[in-house]
This record gives sequence, C-alpha cells and structure tokens, in this order.
Amino acid sequence: MVEVLDLVSTIKQYPNAMKMVSELLAGNISEVKPAIDLSTELGFTYSQIENLLGVTTQEALNILDFLASNHVLEKHSHDKLLFCPNCRSPNFKPGLCCPKCSSENIAKGRILEHFSCGNIGLEEEYVAAEKYICPKCKKKLGFLGTDYRSLGINYKCYNCGKASSGTELKRKCHKCSLLFADDEARETLFHSYWISTEKRPWLEYELRPWWKFETGPKAHLIDFLKKQGYEVTESARMTGTSKSGAEHMLDILAQRDDGFVSHAVGIGIAIDGHGREIGLDEVFTFDDKAYDLGINDKVLLASPRLSAEAKQFAQRQRIKVFEDKDLETFQTSAPQSTRRQMNYTPFKFDTKAKLLKYLRNLGYRVEEKAKVQGRSGTEHVMDILASYDNGFITNTIGIDIIAAKDEVGFDAVSSFDTKIYDLGIHHKVLLVSPGLSQEAKKFAQYQKITVITVDDSMKLSNAKLSRAEAEHD
Repeated sequence: MVEVLDLVSTIKQYPNAMKMVSELLAGNISEVKPAIDLSTELGFTYSQIENLLGVTTQEALNILDFLASNHVLEKHSHDKLLFCPNCRSPNFKPGLCCPKCSSENIAKGRILEHFSCGNIGLEEEYVAAEKYICPKCKKKLGFLGTDYRSLGINYKCYNCGKASSGTELKRKCHKCSLLFADDEARETLFHSYWISTEKRPWLEYELRPWWKFETGPKAHLIDFLKKQGYEVTESARMTGTSKSGAEHMLDILAQRDDGFVSHAVGIGIAIDGHGREIGLDEVFTFDDKAYDLGINDKVLLASPRLSAEAKQFAQRQRIKVFEDKDLETFQTSAPQSTRRQMNYTPFKFDTKAKLLKYLRNLGYRVEEKAKVQGRSGTEHVMDILASYDNGFITNTIGIDIIAAKDEVGFDAVSSFDTKIYDLGIHHKVLLVSPGLSQEAKKFAQYQKITVITVDDSMKLSNAKLSRAEAEHD
C-alpha cells in the first residue's frame, strides 16, 4: 500500500503520465497498441498516445515503460522487428545470395561443365546457333559425358563464377545497402500495455474522476478538508512515540489549529482489489499505527466494505469508518461552503461570554452545564461542551472551569481527566485561576490537557471552587 501511494504521488508530478493513466482508467483507451510504420526511426508508433500527449514515439515509449516498471501498466509482447546491424534502419528487402561470396548476382538453371577448359555455366550460355559452344574456349561441345557433363539444376554466381546447389537468404538494407543474415540483424520487441489488474482499484480511488466530480474520491475528500480549514498531507511519514522510534506512514493527515485547540486526524485507506471485505488485520494495523503516533481522531476509508468482525473492532476503538456507500453519500451531500481562514493566534481568555462566542464563530455547537453519560454509566456535568460535526469528522471539546484561592492541585486536574476519559473526549481544556501546582502541571502536560490560566479569578464568571480544592483550602 505504501508503494502504491508513493507511486501515485510520483505520477502526479508528471502530467503526461497522469493524463495517460486517467484516460485508461476512464475507459477512453482500453489498451495501448503499437502500429508498424517502417517510415519512422523506430519502425513502429503509438499514434493514439502520441496524439493525446503531443509527444514523439520515443517519448511515449519512455512514459509507457516508466509506468510498466512501476507496475501501473502490464506490459505484453506484441511483435518484433529486425533492424540493419549497420545503420539500424528497419527498411530492407530479402534476397537470395551466393553462399560463396554473398553476391546477389546469381541465376538458376541447368549447369554444364566443359571438360576441356573446365568452364562451368548455365545451359543458356552454351547455346549458340542451336549448338552448344563453350563461352570460354569457343569450342563446340560434342557428346554428353565425353565433352561435357550436366551438373543438374543449380545456381551460378556471376560474381565469383561458382556453381552451387543452394543459395543463402539474406536481407539488403535500403538505406546503406548492407547484406546481412537474420542472425546478424538487431532485433527489437515492441509491446502492448494496459492498466494493471492489481493496481486498478487503488488507481481508480486515487485518480479516476468519480461520479459527478472531476476528481477521484480521495482527491475530492482532500479538497473538502482543505475548504474546512485543514492542512492536508498525503502519505505523511511520522515517527511514533514508542521506544523503537518506528516510522509510520499515514495515507492522509489532516491538521487544523483553530487558536483554541489543535486537531490532528489520521485517515487510513484500505482497498481490496478483488472486491472482498476488508478484514480485521488491516483495521488493527491502522489503529495500532494511530495509537503509536498519538492520534485520537481516526477515520478509515474501506473499499468496498469491512467484515463484521473488523467493523465491531473499529466501533470499539472509536474509528469512524466510511465504506464505499457511506463515502458516496457523504461526498454527494457534504457542504461545499468554505470555512473562513483559521486564526492561528493562541486564544486569550477575557470573559466566559467571549469564549462561548469565539467557539460559536468557529462553527461549534456550545452547551453549558452539559449533562453527559459516560461509558461507565455515570452521568457527568461539563462546564462547557463544544462539538463540531461536518459529516466526516466530529470534534468535541470538554471544558471545565476550576478556581482556587492559591493554586489548583493534582486532585482537581486528575478528577477532570478521569471524567473526560469516561466520556471518550480527546480534546481537554481547563480554565484555571490562579494557576496549577507543579504536580498538577506535570500531570496536565502528560495527559495532554490544554490549560488556560486566568490571572483574575473574577473573570471566571459562574466558576466555583472544586470540592477537592475547597477541602484542601
């Protein structure tokens, strides 16, 4: 899968290769076939591709071989041509030659040998005035077997004068006139090409225009995410948090900083080229990778669909899954409006009312004193619960307000983190006044809790001392 994604990225850098693959995927070209054309330098052409891309035969061949060497196209022998070993011209004609001197100046007929002078020639050379006269010594030939003999039907070379029972088949180059045997010719194979059966599903997902859109489903999704304010990286290579320092590759990494919290969404793509269900192994591998990278928001695009076992695992691990039918439904109904540019300036608390307005302006649905039931069955109360759902990604922020006379301690922060964990919320924010104890600060950093310190405790309207802090004081 990694090799396929790297290859797709490479193809996108070469417009001609991209255009050719797109035409093949769209069915406008089913197979790239060569045609023999001896008037050209190579002796064949790929006229359909040359006309499509506006390139020479050699340039078309280079593109085809590049795609074949990377297994995007399947390459199959189509035919072969022989070329002159001297000038590489494909233009020559076959001819019969003397086996002694390779001259083409030969003739076939009855061969007579004159005993007296040893002359060997065609019968027609001896005929003169209805008599046999030796063309060499001019003597009259008398009796067969006494003056001359017949060597049968053979060949006579006028270049070297030798007679032979057979000839040699050679080719004569029209360009340089060289005579050469077949085994001396330069042989060139040329091929037909078509889309790899194995790679087609991936390539269609990545490149082929999809449904009513001009791009494939992946490209359309990336465009949607960018319009939603995400910075998108394809084939993102990242180092995990494990001691091994393993490097992982995410199919798509979508990141957004809205000035309040940062969001990182890991998107995996699982495709079965034979139309079978995606099994548990692929889903587990994606989840394990995301865990090592510290990414909590996980989306898996599964084509055509997940197996029942894989789907149960994905639900348990809070992986949002889009099968083919789900992705089509989403992308045909997804909002096309572009979100305003995100503010990357860190949020600075002024009043609670302004915080609520800030979140609403970012598109969040905000609820105060929200009562939410956790996975344990316990009902919890969040001071502020902010959620955003664009149909593809759901972001939820849990915000609590903790004020203390001196500093907010470990117990209050730990209690907040336990509540958030039970609610399955990944984005955690604490508004604290006047600040955290050293122990609480270390814990908050370890648990990735965003802490906003408010110097003036009066600004935390409706804030109450947590029970733990009250007891502590």
